[in-house]
Amino acid sequence: MIYKIRPRKGFKLSSIISFVVILSVLITIFISTVIGYNTERKSLFNNTIELNGIAALNLSKTTQSLVISMQKSLEVTANYFSDTELNDENVLSQLDFFMGTSPYFNSLTIVNKNGVIVSTSPNNLNLIGSKPTSEATTESLRLKKPYISKPFHAITNRLIVMVSSPIFDRNGNYKGFVGGSIYLQQANIFRDILGVQASTTSGSYFYVVDSSGYLIYHPDKDRISENVSGNPVVQQLMKGMTGAQRVINSQGQNFLAGFAPVPAAGWGIVSQTPQNHITNISENVIQEMMKFSAPFVLLLVILSFWLSRKLAHPLNRLATYASRLSGGDEKLKPLQADVSWNYEANQLVDTVAVAFNKLRAQKEELHAEANTDALTGLTNRRTMGAITTLWKQQGTPFSVIIMDLDHFKNVNDRHGHQMGDEVLKFVAGIMVSEKGPEDYCCRFGGEEFTMLLPHATETEAVQVAERIRLRIQQSVTPIGESVTMSLGVATFPDAAEEVVELFKFADQALYQAKRDGRNRTVAYSSLMNMARI
Repeated sequence: MIYKIRPRKGFKLSSIISFVVILSVLITIFISTVIGYNTERKSLFNNTIELNGIAALNLSKTTQSLVISMQKSLEVTANYFSDTELNDENVLSQLDFFMGTSPYFNSLTIVNKNGVIVSTSPNNLNLIGSKPTSEATTESLRLKKPYISKPFHAITNRLIVMVSSPIFDRNGNYKGFVGGSIYLQQANIFRDILGVQASTTSGSYFYVVDSSGYLIYHPDKDRISENVSGNPVVQQLMKGMTGAQRVINSQGQNFLAGFAPVPAAGWGIVSQTPQNHITNISENVIQEMMKFSAPFVLLLVILSFWLSRKLAHPLNRLATYASRLSGGDEKLKPLQADVSWNYEANQLVDTVAVAFNKLRAQKEELHAEANTDALTGLTNRRTMGAITTLWKQQGTPFSVIIMDLDHFKNVNDRHGHQMGDEVLKFVAGIMVSEKGPEDYCCRFGGEEFTMLLPHATETEAVQVAERIRLRIQQSVTPIGESVTMSLGVATFPDAAEEVVELFKFADQALYQAKRDGRNRTVAYSSLMNMARI
């Protein structure tokens, strides 16, 4: 009996190989994406919460100084009236004077020891002779010492915080107090300092609470005087603690918050960023990575199909040959073994490895291009801006040197732009050789360069600038001759407390060097000395 073997259908080897390759690619991309997303999110999370902690601490120091200045201002006013009869005629003009010279308060009021208002500035409130019954007035009269109230509605129905200072005569007899009012829901000193921060694209903002957890400043004016003592961060502030943490606020929203107290007033400042902002940034980064990777993945898929067919070709030929042989094909010729199995398999593995290496290499190249100048290899202008912004936030003093090659247009005109580029690279090399381990060399644009020197005084920065200038003057450049350079120096925070102004002042010093004949270094402080003379 002859048994017939039933033909069995199955997947082609080329399809199996293609499926395995594509699945491997997709799994690798998925794992890389998940790891990248989590790493990016964690990094942004840590950086944001750390920066919010720094911001809150810096603002608490600013507000602490502000409160002390407010109290000192009221103390000076109270001392002035110590030997003056507290009646409207005697004090009104002087109270108007103090009001005009004080940037802190929306209004000033003098209350005698009997709790009667004897004078106000501005004198348009019609309160003279009235007897306020607010807790702030009662406490100021009872304590007979400097006092900062909780938010309350005054006689005028304004929501205010009152800062008061007692008035004593030369014999130590209590006469009353002078009180400065801050209108919480109108323009005030806190809104001037903190209000700009409320419009950031990230949704970050600051707010201030008093010792009982009441909002005394918030970008949303309608929330001022709201009690948020249930917020975990506010609870820590009420204990005088400083820190940074993830928090769910009183409205159920997730934030990354930094917080610091203001000891002089018993207040607390919170700087916070919505957590979903971090998530959105991380998702955008992943989307950009996917967009960048998509063409390469598509190319890899096409290549895998082609390689799988090439790899399966010998087996297909063998299967066809066996089928024809079993069918008794008389025209069948001897099988030509012209393909090496191992070689084709190795080619597939090598191709996949090369494809992924290309993705990694191009990703690294994109990262390098985003942070460095393509011609000189120095730090680019965008990264320089990020460095100086971070130093300013951290309160790190630093000096900036702005350098500009003299008559560089003549070099390009006489020797061509290609040789001009060689001169720029030559100058960059000298800068790098003269910089310290923590310094940064940057290309500002064209023939203009910048050096950032953390913790360097103006004198030290001038010394570095002069070394660079002399080396360039004494060196033979790629065009066969020397060139010269003019340099300007300015220091943060001595010259300016804002980075934009600092670069502006360094640039002014540079152009003074140009006006003085070029090939020299000018410090911004010398310009200031000349201006005083």
